[in-house]
Amino acid sequence: MTRGQRPLKAIVEAKGFAERMGYRWQDNSQEDLAYDFLIFKSDSIRLVKVRQSRYRINPESFYEDLFPDEIRALRELPFPKPIVRELWFRTQHERVWRRLMIHDISVGEIEWWGPDGYVTPHAR
Repeated sequence: MTRGQRPLKAIVEAKGFAERMGYRWQDNSQEDLAYDFLIFKSDSIRLVKVRQSRYRINPESFYEDLFPDEIRALRELPFPKPIVRELWFRTQHERVWRRLMIHDISVGEIEWWGPDGYVTPHAR
């Protein structure tokens, strides 16, 4: 369940993170759509929702249990299915963004993605 206000500072920092990976971004101007901004470059477009957690994420946790409302809302967005949906989050004590790719029936953490030069230290 989403609690509190949107993490505006984290959203600004996430946009900078996207820029460092070579993306351009565009804010969501429709408040009824459950994403914060979209990112794009010549070969990719992605819808991004940003979240923060105060607590460390147990590596054995299921993301569907941690962020059920956000994941459901991203799945229900009225965009064509080929447009990738991502949930970006980090904890209060980690300064690393974790990227979750939201599919129709599953959620996967992006551990490495060469085209973006992205590697998470959480990759096993």
